[in-house]
Amino acid sequence: MGAMTRVLVVEDDPDTLAAVAATLRDEFAVWVARDGEQALQVADELGFNADVVVLDLDLGPGMRGDQFAAEYARRAGRSARVIVLSGVPRAHEVARSMHAAATLSKPYDADELVRTIRILSPRRN
Repeated sequence: MGAMTRVLVVEDDPDTLAAVAATLRDEFAVWVARDGEQALQVADELGFNADVVVLDLDLGPGMRGDQFAAEYARRAGRSARVIVLSGVPRAHEVARSMHAAATLSKPYDADELVRTIRILSPRRN
């Protein structure tokens, strides 16, 4: 069996963050961050090698999700495979503009999120 898919979850709402992480931990290696700055620190610790980033667009004060994705790409030298998970009304439009691989609306379907990560992952768990 190969290495587990590395998933970075960036979400400012603690309940949603905990729920997403709990959903994913059975199958994937999961790292979490509550805002864009913390997410960049975690990504740096991972060597900017997350396989998939599950990203909220509205991260509260500070860096927005699209800004995080742009900074991740700048530091990594490549774009991340991003799944936008957001309740923002224009989420699909923003996700398209940032070349996100997929967009799921809140409230999200846990099975759909897992399937989407499996599809996007370069690894097979």
